Amino acid sequence: MLVRYRADFAAVALVLAVFSIQLGLFFYSDGLTTWLAMLALLPVQVSCGAICHNHHHVNVFVKKPLNRLFECILYLQTGTSPLSWTLHHNIGHHKYYLEPEQDPSSWQQADGSLMPRWRYVLINTLKVYPEIHRIGKQHPQLYRRFLRLLVLANIPLLLAMLHDPRNALILFILPMTAMLFMLLDNTYGQHAGTGFEDHYHASRNVELKRYNLPSWNLGYHTAHHMLPGIHWSQLPALHDKIRHRIPEHLITDNILLQWEPARQQRGGLPS
Repeated sequence: MLVRYRADFAAVALVLAVFSIQLGLFFYSDGLTTWLAMLALLPVQVSCGAICHNHHHVNVFVKKPLNRLFECILYLQTGTSPLSWTLHHNIGHHKYYLEPEQDPSSWQQADGSLMPRWRYVLINTLKVYPEIHRIGKQHPQLYRRFLRLLVLANIPLLLAMLHDPRNALILFILPMTAMLFMLLDNTYGQHAGTGFEDHYHASRNVELKRYNLPSWNLGYHTAHHMLPGIHWSQLPALHDKIRHRIPEHLITDNILLQWEPARQQRGGLPS
């Protein structure tokens, strides 16, 4: 078996299909067609972003080289380079999301109030790679691997820029940047304005299939934070076991995770 879990065959197929379309467009499209195709592909790349997230928690392939190659392809779709999410998200966010002073993507402002969504997305997107550098200094061996892979992952992007800078910008650089903004926007929706006392109060959850199918079960976010090392296909079962402990206001039917905060001070729980 190449993959650890059979459920990941579909994820691999989607990522490779998107990459094939990207390459086909890069070499054979021009003008307005390229722009329209890029915009049409963006929603699918959002799903690839969820695959990238899950992969960094539980690597898809059995062999390490295949995992790093998969991450290089995902980088050209999501803007998150190999091992980047391991440092920023796994070691940073998951370890400290209940401690906002140390969370690399905290939703609180300096005074403890809720950061506006636009500000959170802008600031934390710009801080992604600086935060990786900060966290990486505490994990030097992993950080050195990250830096080597960052150089390797950018070689295809550099070659694309040299061959056709216009198509490289439209099909790779702009979507990669947009995906980072979308990723942080989703993180805000999952956590901002919630609580810090325990896992059950610190995440929003979406139980709808139309959210969890394209997001590869990211809607079961409390379960994910409780056991981030379990495979995404096992999250629904864990969610069912703990659902009675999750406050009802943290179960939402809004698939865009747009919500009106109940209040804006530390903890964010309804009074």
